[in-house]
Amino acid sequence: MDEWIQDITIKNDGKWYFGQAEMFRRQILKILATNMHRREDGSYYIKMGQEENPVIVEDVPYLASGIKDNEIPMVLVFHDLQEMVLDQEMKLIFKGEVPYITYRHAGDTRLSRGVYWKLSQYFDCRGEDVYIVPPSA
Repeated sequence: MDEWIQDITIKNDGKWYFGQAEMFRRQILKILATNMHRREDGSYYIKMGQEENPVIVEDVPYLASGIKDNEIPMVLVFHDLQEMVLDQEMKLIFKGEVPYITYRHAGDTRLSRGVYWKLSQYFDCRGEDVYIVPPSA
């Protein structure tokens, strides 16, 4: 296996870094994020073709930083420009007071504060659990 990139880190705030430099070209981030995989041990890596490169993930690999709430179904927009359609109910996962949802792997996406508050009108509390029930569900 040839390593094609090294030292990629996704920080707690959802920003990507190559070494110490922030990777700010979102179209490139989208390509990398789309090719991200998770190993059984919980570690992440990017695989393109036959080449793989580990990614250091401080918290989770995805950050829902925006929402298209004027559309039905609603669409979450991630920091890396990926989009997730909210067309069914989804359980919120809390780590302390920080809310997460599942995109590809359990609890792999943190909700920004703004997204959390916009979604709060669609919360359905069921005992200790909180679900997002979007208008289309």
